[in-house]
Amino acid sequence: MYDLYGEKTSGELWGYIENVDLFWAVISWVLGCAAIVSRGIRWKSLLRPLNHEPKYLNSIAAVSFSYLANSLVPRSGEVARCAALNQTDGVPVDHLLGTVITERVVDFIMLILFMLIALAGNTGEFMQVIDGTELPENAMLCVVLGLLACVSGFVAVIILRKRIVKIKFVKAKVVPFLLGLKDGFRSVLDMKQKGRFIAHTLFIWACYYFMAYVVFLGSPGLGHTSMLTVLVIMIAGGWGMIFPAPNGTGSYQFATVFAFGFLGLSEELGNSYAFAVWAIQASMIISTGLIGLGWISFVKFRKNKAVAHA
Repeated sequence: MYDLYGEKTSGELWGYIENVDLFWAVISWVLGCAAIVSRGIRWKSLLRPLNHEPKYLNSIAAVSFSYLANSLVPRSGEVARCAALNQTDGVPVDHLLGTVITERVVDFIMLILFMLIALAGNTGEFMQVIDGTELPENAMLCVVLGLLACVSGFVAVIILRKRIVKIKFVKAKVVPFLLGLKDGFRSVLDMKQKGRFIAHTLFIWACYYFMAYVVFLGSPGLGHTSMLTVLVIMIAGGWGMIFPAPNGTGSYQFATVFAFGFLGLSEELGNSYAFAVWAIQASMIISTGLIGLGWISFVKFRKNKAVAHA
């Protein structure tokens, strides 16, 4: 954060947040909470075909806790939410991980879909960036060698699979785990309420979009920004969040400010907007994550107490 905002004082950074209309900041915060709740409900839809019925509150709490875990240790949230639901509802971790990976694949598809819509609506600007981009020397060679290495490794595993599965550790630990992941992936195909899953997916991504859009409405100088422009900036921020940094700190701001410059908007406004959105999201993640952690701890305490008195 310091490198991104240079010599700006904490007062100046706080001024970025104060510039956003409180009403729209609260709306953005509420939309973030709604997305977390929807994710928890959607997760149950994936677990139901596997004959697991965790309680709604436990599922939502596990999802909210996962975002808090990610803010402390990047990319730890997926494992944290699986461990949490395993503790509260006894669902096998391998099944849980399979469904979480399935969710990530669906989310990646949605990100690509939104990016294609943004590309279609801003073709001219994208072509200007592509024309002005110079690839590093030997970049294409590195890409080709990387792809060849991946393909070679995959082929080697296929050819030697019968020998590999006979290894004691692989047979005892890896194979059951992969079978659990397979069951998690198949949960989408076996789902009886596919429409409900799709509806929650669309709702979650609509929340993400309008979380960004309402901050534009509440920011001086950005209130008349078009919806397609907001979509480009949201997509850029989404790619920034993929980098392994706590809550996307630094990478989110960098990607967002880059998108502002790419669209010909003021970088100063980009700095202001990026920090405001990041602060709103961080406060939402910390507050809901602590509530989720508290609920999970309470459920585990009550469960252990019941076992002790049995």
